Amino acid sequence: MTSAPPLAAPGPVLTPTLPATPTPFAPNRGGLPTGPVENASAALPWADWSSLQWAGFLLLAVLVALILLVSIRRVVLRLHLVREQEELGHRDLDGPVLPPAHVFTALVPARGPAGLAVTLDLLARQQHPDVRVLVAVDPVDTLTLDVATSAVRRHPGRVQIVQAGPLAGRPPAVAASLVDALAEVGDGVVGVFSAGDRPHPRLFALVDSVLSRTDADAVQHASRPALEAAPWWAPRSALDRWWWFRSVVRSHGRAGFVPLSDGTLFVRHSWLAWSGGWDATRVAAGLDLGVRMTVAGARVVMATSAETTTVERSPNGLRDLARARVTWVRGCLQVLGQGDWRRLRPRARRRALGVLTEPLLDAGVTIVTASALVSTVLVGAPALVIALAAVPVLPWLLSQLLDVGGTTEAAAEQGRRATGRERLLVVVGSVPDRLVTLVAVVAAVGAELAIARPRVVGPSASSDPIRGGRPVGVDEPATG
Repeated sequence: MTSAPPLAAPGPVLTPTLPATPTPFAPNRGGLPTGPVENASAALPWADWSSLQWAGFLLLAVLVALILLVSIRRVVLRLHLVREQEELGHRDLDGPVLPPAHVFTALVPARGPAGLAVTLDLLARQQHPDVRVLVAVDPVDTLTLDVATSAVRRHPGRVQIVQAGPLAGRPPAVAASLVDALAEVGDGVVGVFSAGDRPHPRLFALVDSVLSRTDADAVQHASRPALEAAPWWAPRSALDRWWWFRSVVRSHGRAGFVPLSDGTLFVRHSWLAWSGGWDATRVAAGLDLGVRMTVAGARVVMATSAETTTVERSPNGLRDLARARVTWVRGCLQVLGQGDWRRLRPRARRRALGVLTEPLLDAGVTIVTASALVSTVLVGAPALVIALAAVPVLPWLLSQLLDVGGTTEAAAEQGRRATGRERLLVVVGSVPDRLVTLVAVVAAVGAELAIARPRVVGPSASSDPIRGGRPVGVDEPATG
């Protein structure tokens, strides 16, 4: 009997294996695409852009850079107030009051009865012994003439009426009334005020002291509407005027150019007689006069004080606000086209060019910013393009923070605290205010293109002045 062969010993069902050694973690290792590098670069948003899209992106970048320059310049001009905090004494009306040394004549071009009685009363009651008030009234305007006549009866010997009206070929502007009233002015200092202004009772005495201390030929004093919470656009308008006189004009004056206004302005009569006075063809006669005087070498001083700031009459509505903006823009365009500002020294020339072109730049910034944001969103542009178009919002936010602080300061100068409504309206009203400026620029450009303006009659800084009639004690002309 044959025995069966022995069976092999059974092996294990599962062969045990040791676990694999874990790979230590190393930063920036692994996770990379295993495919070619071209597949990774294809995920970038600009990978498949055409040459036309690249051109549009570069154009947008250039426009954003220009907008940033304009916006940052505006912020820097407003921050100039911080730099000059330590200088707001010897150049302003806060110094000691000196004995009266000048004779004043206040000119008030009246183009309506609103606010005229209050202005004439405050001017006639000035705490200065030598003040005469001339109110220029169109005899056809019987209502305004009645108000002026009543002021003459209340203040005999101090208030007088000068007949002024539109002559042939001359527009019925404020400058036309100033030209008519200037013919009745003798030697001394001429002050210009608007109907509705509320000057401080000691304003003339303080300006007299500034003229004696600085030997200035012209003194520009601050004026602005009162900060009020109604109507909704009033806080924005008042704050812009506050920034203008409190900081912006000071910055320009430091560079040798003070843009004069048509209100609360004091000029020596000798300079007005030598330069031909106001140009009746200019809608912003003060701005034109300031450029001509600066070119001729006049000493122009910006003097302000929180307590003595002249309170202007607020516009009656958006139409009046837009009309005032149109007047300012037209004045800038006229002075820009005349070209006298080119005769200023280089630094002052750059500042003058910035002031004269600022309305156009603001309108351009509004159009470009709105168009860029709307177009990039509507066409479904990449997030990178939308972010680039939104960059100008950053300096706008910074400007709004400054405006909130400025609202607090402006209200403090009025002896009260700013309300939350005023701060809110200042921020919210910035966008509609830009639209009002844009409409004013369009209207002003259209008006200037439609009018063939005659040349200035009389001496001008663009021609060689008669040196024999030049006021005594004047430096060399501010040209270069």
